[in-house]
Amino acid sequence: MPETVATRTRTSAQKKKSARRRTLRRRLILFSLFMLLMIGGAAGAVYWKIDRTLDTVTNNDFSPLTSNTDPTYHSDKPLSFIILGRDTRPETGTMNTDVMIVAVANPETKKVTMVSIPRDTRVKIPGYRDYHKINAVYANGEAERRRAERNNETPTEDGISLTKKTLTELLGIPIQHYVAVDFEGFKAVIDELGGVEVNVDRKLVYDDPTDGTHINLEPGLQLLNGEQALGYVRHRHDNRGTKYFSTDFDRNRRQQEVIRAVVDKATSLDGLTKIFNVMDIGAKHIHTDLSKEQIKGLAYDFKGFNSSSLVTLDNGAYWKGGYTYLPKENLNAIRTTLQTEMGLSGSVVAQLNDSPVLESGEETVTASSNPRKKSTSATVETAAPATRPAKSKAKEETPSNPAQDETELKPETGETPPPDIISPTGQDGTPSSNPVPSTGTTPPPDIVPPAGSQQQVPTAVDPSDQISTS
Repeated sequence: MPETVATRTRTSAQKKKSARRRTLRRRLILFSLFMLLMIGGAAGAVYWKIDRTLDTVTNNDFSPLTSNTDPTYHSDKPLSFIILGRDTRPETGTMNTDVMIVAVANPETKKVTMVSIPRDTRVKIPGYRDYHKINAVYANGEAERRRAERNNETPTEDGISLTKKTLTELLGIPIQHYVAVDFEGFKAVIDELGGVEVNVDRKLVYDDPTDGTHINLEPGLQLLNGEQALGYVRHRHDNRGTKYFSTDFDRNRRQQEVIRAVVDKATSLDGLTKIFNVMDIGAKHIHTDLSKEQIKGLAYDFKGFNSSSLVTLDNGAYWKGGYTYLPKENLNAIRTTLQTEMGLSGSVVAQLNDSPVLESGEETVTASSNPRKKSTSATVETAAPATRPAKSKAKEETPSNPAQDETELKPETGETPPPDIISPTGQDGTPSSNPVPSTGTTPPPDIVPPAGSQQQVPTAVDPSDQISTS
C-alpha cells in the first residue's frame, strides 16, 4: 500500500514524541542521580558534623576520673545521668553548680524522668564528716583534685566523681553519667534557636553590676532571649527586698519549664534548620562522659522526643534554718520511681537503700556499733554516719549552723555526724532536740566557693563564706 503524506506525518510525529520521552527519561534519571548525590553529600556532611561535634563533647578531659565503664549503647537498658549547670564566668570566681537535675532515660518507654535537686539540699558527702549543702560537693571534689596535682599525686576524686557518689547515696540509684553545660552555652543555644516562649509567673527585678547581671522581666507569656532566660531560671535576690526573693523551688520549677521550652523549640522544623549552629555551640560549652555510640543510640531511640516525653518528679522540698529538706514521703517516692525506671533488681535496690544517707532511723543518732532502735517519740528521719559507726558514747546531736561550722569539710574521723534531716515527717517537723532556728521564709543567699582556696589535706573547700551577686 503506497505511503501517503498523512501516514508519513503520523510516523514522524510518533518518532519525535518517542525521542522527547527518551530525553525526558534521561533527564529524570540524571536529576535523580544528582538529587541522590546531593542528599548523600548532605547526609555525609551531617554525619561528619555530628561525629566531629561528638568527638569534642565526649572528650573526657573535663572529668578524667569519671570513666565510662560500658560505652556500648544498649537499647533495652535505661541510662541515668546528672545535668549540671555551672557558673564559669571569670568575674564570679566560682565553681557553683547552680542547676542540678538527675534524669533517667528509658529507651523502652521513650520517657525521660527527671528530678531537680535544690542547691541548698542538706546531704552527707561520702568520706566527709558532718552534713553540708549539695552545691558544695562539686567544689570540694575539684579542690581534692587540684590539691593532689599540686602535690604531684594521682588524684582520686574530682567534682564530677564526688557529685555522682553523693547523689547515688541520696537517691538510691547509680548515677552513671553526667552532662555539664555552662551558662554561656545555655544562653547561646537559646539565642541561636531564636528565643523560647515562657510564661513568666511574676515580675522579677535584680541588678548586680559586679558580674553584669540585669534581670527585668514582666509577668506573662513572652519570648525570652538567652540572657533573659538565664536570668529567669537564676533569679534569687530582688532589688525590691527579701519579700520578692525567689526560692530554690521557684528556680527548680523555672529550670524545668525552660528545658521543656528548649526541647520543643529545638525539635521544631525551624529548630532543625539551625542544627549545625547548635552543634557548634554544644561542642564549646557541653561536656559529657556518655560515649558517641550512646549519644547516637539515644538520639535514634528518642527521635520523636518532645516535652511531652519529659516526666518531672515533685521533690516536695522546703527551706528552713539555712538548708533545704526533702520530706520522707517525697524522697521515698522519688527513689522508688527512679529505681523502677532503671529496672534495678531487688538486691541492688536493697544495697543502695541501705546507704547511710538514705537509711531511715530515729531522731537521736546512736554512736555505737549496736543495731539502732527506733525512738517512739521520733518526729523526723535521721541517718547513721556516712562511712563507719562512731565509737563514742551515744548522744544527741544537732545540725551544724552553716554560717559557723561549714567553713571546712573534714573527712571521716569516726565521730558521729549531726542527724540527717533530709526526711522530716512534715514541713513543721522539729529537726532535732536543739535545732538551728528558722530565720523565716527567705531563702539563703547563693553559696559560692572562695577563689584560689589553698586548704591542705584533710580539709576541703566549702562555699558558705561568700555570697554570690546573682
